[in-house]
Amino acid sequence: MIRRKRKRIGAGISSASLGDMAFILLFFFISTTKFDVKKGLGIMLPGPSSPDTQRVRIKQENLTRVLINDDGRVAINNDLVSLRELEARVRAIVKENPEMVFILRADRQSKYVNMYETFDRMLVAGAERINLSTN
Repeated sequence: MIRRKRKRIGAGISSASLGDMAFILLFFFISTTKFDVKKGLGIMLPGPSSPDTQRVRIKQENLTRVLINDDGRVAINNDLVSLRELEARVRAIVKENPEMVFILRADRQSKYVNMYETFDRMLVAGAERINLSTN
């Protein structure tokens, strides 16, 4: 009598549901991931001007120029100051004259972070009237 060897069925993991498992894991990680949303600067821009709009003249004693050079150094009316000094000086200027208008002028070659930090420090110090420009 000849005996034939039975073919053994090997033990293994079925790959039929592998696609389903990958999709479930993908869905889980996408749904639980927290995305960082950048809000930017909260600036209210003026509307477009019309021919009827009158130009406002501001007295020189109500203007303070804050300049940022290409190296990121900050100057108030041509006096170099650090960011800590900037906040104290702006707070003193606003306390002395609440109607003060600050002109924040950044060099085109300076980094954006320098302008943002300076702007933020001015807001913390209480400056409400800030004009942004570049040179």
